[in-house]
Amino acid sequence: MPEPVLRATVGVTAAPGRARVALSAAVGATLVPRLLHRTENSARVALVAGGAMILGGDTISLDIHVGAGCLLELSEVGGTVVYNADGVESWWTTRIVLDDGARLVWRGLETVISDGADLHRRTDITMAESARAVIREVTVFGRSGERGGRLLLESAVTCGDTPLLVESLDVRGDRPQPGVLGRHRVMESVLLAGIRDSRSSDVDACDVMDLAGPGALARHLGEHLHESPLDPTWDRWTRTLMEDLT
Repeated sequence: MPEPVLRATVGVTAAPGRARVALSAAVGATLVPRLLHRTENSARVALVAGGAMILGGDTISLDIHVGAGCLLELSEVGGTVVYNADGVESWWTTRIVLDDGARLVWRGLETVISDGADLHRRTDITMAESARAVIREVTVFGRSGERGGRLLLESAVTCGDTPLLVESLDVRGDRPQPGVLGRHRVMESVLLAGIRDSRSSDVDACDVMDLAGPGALARHLGEHLHESPLDPTWDRWTRTLMEDLT
């Protein structure tokens, strides 16, 4: 991977009165963090689109650290478009570290893979056994009238000494493969990490996969994002994480 050049960082550490919130973004960064609210042990931060686009050859790095006993709620303002680069690869790496008792809630918006785009997106999460996270990720293949380019999606989640999730998906919108994406355009994932799914027996769990350790992964493939059935899952898991704070 090329040396990161479009780097942004978000860090939250508990402090009397108001938490210490460290935010930074390189000039021209695709995502720029902005503080919305904070208490002595929590913060709400918006990731604002600095350019709202990823071009061929771009290298994006996002580092997130949530200190012991802190809650970080991340939101995004506008989605991201990966533009036609004639097959030139771009990189997007996210590194997340959650200390003891830390909580992360991140409802990501859609990343659109245009025709001719080639994005390698990797997320690494290292969390203490007592940490918790709920993260939503959405990919849309192709803008209107397009099939979409290539996405190499890699995820690695470790809770304490336990690997919760190690996944690699290599998907092309213009070359659909049965059993991977098929002819669907939208792939939505919701990750619950560090705590078990609290679903009751009457909840339709056909889109949910329990992980080997404390956590679960919900995934939906479809044609349109508004048709996704995962909103109740997101609401339930977020509620479970918040209730676990008390």
